[in-house]
Amino acid sequence: MKSATFISTVIIDSERCKEAIETNENVIPLLNELIGKYSEVSANFPKIDANPLLLKMQPTIAIGYLQRVQGFLNMYVLNDCEDYRFDDTKSSGINVIAHINNTNTNSNENRISISFSDAREKAEQMDALSESAIQELISKINEIEAIVNSSDRKSKKWEKASEIIKWVLDKGFDVAMVILPLILKLQ
Repeated sequence: MKSATFISTVIIDSERCKEAIETNENVIPLLNELIGKYSEVSANFPKIDANPLLLKMQPTIAIGYLQRVQGFLNMYVLNDCEDYRFDDTKSSGINVIAHINNTNTNSNENRISISFSDAREKAEQMDALSESAIQELISKINEIEAIVNSSDRKSKKWEKASEIIKWVLDKGFDVAMVILPLILKLQ
């Protein structure tokens, strides 16, 4: 089983995919980064032709590839970041040949687009959760806000947030998608 830190990284990368798809910004650099990060970690990582010329000529292909990567990341998290298996006896008849051109340019850009009040509102609208689970989620959002606004050192803030990250990993994808962007505000 993968570590909680690894699983939270996968969840964060899934959120980054969602944001890049919605804004159509930094799609190709993110795609290259995720190919480099996950293609050797999982045998189930989608086969992607990251040919720079193809991606420049057909920019919508990169969005499609990123959507495939996001789908993989979501399934990967649901399976505790262990490789999942499909029924290999059925053949789709499609063969994909991947040519990966590693011209990675790394840039870290953190844009957190959810506020604490937005997160609370989103939590209150989660129909799949019971009322007590919603109140617990809102309580965790309040805890994160207090940590972010505290004058503690960054290392102390992350130490406090680690318990919330562990809590999130037991709650499921929808809860993680609300909480993890808030945790990124600790940077």
